[in-house]
Amino acid sequence: MNKRILIAGAACCALAAAVTAAKKAGQTGPKPEVWDKMRAKMEEMPEDFPPRVMYDNIEATKANTDKILNLLEQAED
Repeated sequence: MNKRILIAGAACCALAAAVTAAKKAGQTGPKPEVWDKMRAKMEEMPEDFPPRVMYDNIEATKANTDKILNLLEQAED
């Protein structure tokens, strides 16, 4: 059990160090080109391929969230 705690602690420290280094370097995420390439690859996949289904669900959720936010902003006015 102690080994698991030690390994989990080391992994958390490594993750924190990586996040800190990325923030210092000014990188907050993948470059936009990476997302464009991923989107193109996802569109080439079959409709029932599990990663494609997850990707489509994320896109639909994002679109619905944007609609809800717009409605809430209009309700405030």
